[in-house]
Amino acid sequence: MLNYNIKGTQVSVSEELRAYVERALGHAAKFLEADPTTHVDVELEFSQVRDGAKYRAEFTAEASGALYRADCWGTTLHEAIDLAVGELTGELRKNKTKKLHFLRRGALRVKEFVRGFRENI
Repeated sequence: MLNYNIKGTQVSVSEELRAYVERALGHAAKFLEADPTTHVDVELEFSQVRDGAKYRAEFTAEASGALYRADCWGTTLHEAIDLAVGELTGELRKNKTKKLHFLRRGALRVKEFVRGFRENI
């Protein structure tokens, strides 16, 4: 289960909105489930100062000592949430790919070392 907080600034956080955020976080949860200490802060905001996109969704996830952040504006609150979750998922995917690439390169070097060691015997 993912631990998260939702904060609304000039937006009331209804049960429908809470369920929508929880469902959207399900896409990013597959990258965060390995660490039980993961915590996600969600901030939803309405701003009348901006033209066009007036709703903002910000996701801040802390997992395995790393901090991931996504902040997007949209014309509706649901659009802003979808954009921010997509950005957060992309950042988490990029980090996972980088770790796997590093691990595989290290394993290849060990394998080449062992092959060279066997040939010299």
